[in-house]
Amino acid sequence: MNSMKKVILISAGDPASISTEITIKAIESSKINKNVKPILVSNPKLIEQCKKVIKSNIQLNEIEDKVNFSDFQENQLNIMAIKIPENIILGEENIKYASFIKNSIITCVKTQMESIASAIVTNPINKKMMYRSGFKFQGHTDFLASLSKKRKYPVMMIVNSELKTIPLTIHVPLKNVPKLISKDLIKITIDIAKESLISLFKISKPRIVVTGLNPHSGENGEIGDEEEKIIIPAINEVKQKQDCFLEGPISADTAFSSEKRKEYDLAICMYHDQALIPIKTLDFFNGVNVTLGLDFIRTSPDHGTGFDIAGKNIANPFSLIAAINLAYEMSVNKNNG
Repeated sequence: MNSMKKVILISAGDPASISTEITIKAIESSKINKNVKPILVSNPKLIEQCKKVIKSNIQLNEIEDKVNFSDFQENQLNIMAIKIPENIILGEENIKYASFIKNSIITCVKTQMESIASAIVTNPINKKMMYRSGFKFQGHTDFLASLSKKRKYPVMMIVNSELKTIPLTIHVPLKNVPKLISKDLIKITIDIAKESLISLFKISKPRIVVTGLNPHSGENGEIGDEEEKIIIPAINEVKQKQDCFLEGPISADTAFSSEKRKEYDLAICMYHDQALIPIKTLDFFNGVNVTLGLDFIRTSPDHGTGFDIAGKNIANPFSLIAAINLAYEMSVNKNNG
C-alpha cells in the first residue's frame, strides 16, 4: 500500500524570504499529489510566525530523525525541527541566518540517505549573504554535489510541462561563457542528461538537441568559431560512442518554436538566459529546477527569495508545488526502473 507513497523532504530556504510562506500554502493546497508525504525541515517558531501572516490554522506535527510513514499526520504540517539563531524579520537579509540555511539542507540530505525519504525539494536561498558568511560554493547545486556520496558532476535542468532545458554554463558573466565551454563539458552533460531522461523521466529513447553559442550557430565560422571548434566535434564524438538522437548545433532563435519543440525531449543550451528565457516565457509560474548527476533526487522552485514581498501574503506557491510533484514523479520512476 505504501509503495506509491513517498516522503519528500523540503528545506527551509532563507528564513526571511517567502520560502516558509509558499511551503505552508503548498502543503495546504489540494494540488500536491495525494501520495506525497511532505516534511519541512525548519523551525516551529518561524512556521508559527508565517502562519499568522497568511492566516493559516494548520497544525504542526514534529517528526524525529528516523522518518516512518506512521509518524506522518495527514492534514497537518509535518516538520523536523532545527534550531534558529534569533527572531526572524521577514524581508530583511541577515548573514546570521546562514548556519540555519545550511543546517536545513544538510539535514535533508542526511535524512534522505538514512531513511525512507525519497527526494529533496530545496527552497530559495540568499547567495549574497551565504557568500559573506564564508559559503564556498557557487550555489545550491555545487553544495548538494559536495554532499552526494557519488560526487558525480551536477547538471542543472529546468523543467515545465512544455519544455526541458539545460544551461551548459550557469551564473557566469556572458563574456566568460566562450572560455568555459569545452568538448568534455558538452559530452559529460549529454551523458548525464541521457541517463537521467531514461531513469528519472521514463523516456526510453531520449531526443536531445544542442544549441549554438553564436547567432545562427556561427554560420560556418563567419559569426564566431566555437561551433566549428568545440560544439560540433563534441556532438560527433558522442554520436560515435552511443546510439542516440542528437542534433546540433541548432540556432537558438529557432530552437523553441512550437513546431521544433515537438522534435526533441531536451535542449542543451550554452548559457543561462538561452535556457531559461523560453522556459519562463512558456510558463513563468510552474518552472522547476532539477539537479541531475547526484545520488539523490533534488528539485527546487525556479525563482528566488522574494524578499520584497516576504511577509505580505502575496507569494505564489505554484513553482514549489510543481517541484514537489515532479520530485514525486521522479522518485516513482527511479524505483520502477
